[in-house]
Amino acid sequence: MFWGLIIEPGKKYSQTVDNSFHISKATLDLSSATDEDITLLLDYEGQQEYILCHLNKTNKQESLDLNFQAGDSISLFSHGQASVHLSGYLLGDDEDDDDMTLGEMMEEEEEEEEEGEDEEMEEKDLRATLQAKAVKRPQPDKTNGKSQKKAKVDVEEEEEEEAGEEEEESKQPPPKQLSKKQMKMQKKAQQQQQQSPKPAPPQPEKKKEGAKPADKQPKVEAPKSPAKKTLPGGLIIEDLKTGSGPESKKGDLVAVYYCGKLAKNGKQFDQSKKGPGFKFKLGQGQVIKGWDLGVAGMKVGGKRKLTIPASLAYGAGGAPPQIPPHSTLIFDVELRALN
Repeated sequence: MFWGLIIEPGKKYSQTVDNSFHISKATLDLSSATDEDITLLLDYEGQQEYILCHLNKTNKQESLDLNFQAGDSISLFSHGQASVHLSGYLLGDDEDDDDMTLGEMMEEEEEEEEEGEDEEMEEKDLRATLQAKAVKRPQPDKTNGKSQKKAKVDVEEEEEEEAGEEEEESKQPPPKQLSKKQMKMQKKAQQQQQQSPKPAPPQPEKKKEGAKPADKQPKVEAPKSPAKKTLPGGLIIEDLKTGSGPESKKGDLVAVYYCGKLAKNGKQFDQSKKGPGFKFKLGQGQVIKGWDLGVAGMKVGGKRKLTIPASLAYGAGGAPPQIPPHSTLIFDVELRALN
């Protein structure tokens, strides 16, 4: 939901925040502006005054990225003779509905994974039982040294052994008659075996020759090349992990975990890694330009490292006191969910 406030000259706007909100942009009212600079300041929790930005007729607006939570005590005011318009959005109105949607999405994914694991276990159990039965059946063949390949004769001989030696002797002639047929079958089987191994020798040679380049092709370096790219404007994108969920696009409401650091010295200036994460509409100018470009195309569950030049972040003015002017920023971003 939209949030806005007009800072008039000479007035100080103080409050204890009831509903969490985000300030995205500060714009100078040119109808009341003069040639002098207008300075926008923040008094947070009674501490020292912080300069948020400088505005004038040349630089009439600045992008901001400020979050204020319920219970924060803040005061906003300006130095100069012109009004400043602040715009942003509330953070608390849609969180409940979005959280339910994200929770349901995560539960569905977990249920699908559990179902897949159960099916795999059932298949393994079936295979194990079938293999156990297959192993038990050929065991009687070892007791009959005369005919190992006759399944029917083996079963008859087992029954004859249980009935008595006399029945075995009476039923021994039939296997001698069947052995002639088996000889013919064995000859055919030998001919087939002689034919089958002939083409076999060149196959392993081809595999060995093909295996060498196959081992060289999947070098670990191959997936690294597409994982890092530089966009026009100097934005560097590194895919640390490719997600398996839907892909984000312009207009989506996305929820992310992130950690922001200064590229110059690695000092962390901001992070959000709890709860549903930080939410914004992609490509709508609610965040810095580097985020709109760098988060686009990520899949849910994916992780990226964004190296954002000052021109796509907070520019020449920076965001004092945490972000100095002309600062290149590094963000580690994880896409948690999107709507």
